[in-house]
Amino acid sequence: MKKSLFFPLLIVSLLSVPSLLFAQEAGSGAEKPAVSVANNTKIAAPSGTVSQEVLPTPPSEEAAAWTLVGGNSSYEVYYDTRSLQYDEKTGIITIWNKWVQKGAVGTGRTILLQSKYDVRLRVVSDLVQYTYNGLGQETGREKVADQSWYPLSPNTLGMELCQALKGYLLNQ
Repeated sequence: MKKSLFFPLLIVSLLSVPSLLFAQEAGSGAEKPAVSVANNTKIAAPSGTVSQEVLPTPPSEEAAAWTLVGGNSSYEVYYDTRSLQYDEKTGIITIWNKWVQKGAVGTGRTILLQSKYDVRLRVVSDLVQYTYNGLGQETGREKVADQSWYPLSPNTLGMELCQALKGYLLNQ
């Protein structure tokens, strides 16, 4: 194609199809649905479709069998023996563990975590977290964004929990 025909053809194309000139999407005049995120519920509007991620439900105080692992000046740590799941093939334990913050009545908070532990390698991966205020009211819930394994440091409550789980398995 000759240069003399290229530029007029280009200008006519751009003027006849404005989306090429302004880099707009075809049909962009219509409003895009808004997405609202609240309490892990994604709501697309205006169509009204609801997408909800279902998180595992933590054990209730009545259903759980909380075993105290240890504590320090800030927290006491427990794990639930009734919801403990052990995978014999991988050696991984999935449990609910409870971290109760010490403090004046009604001021502390409680964190319930669903976690995976590999007691042989002394590593943990947190999956889901629920938080409660000092009055026992839920203040948050979320799937943990980074579920990668991380090593447990010696002389920490996390390591005490890992050792308690190892002892529980040896006694079963």
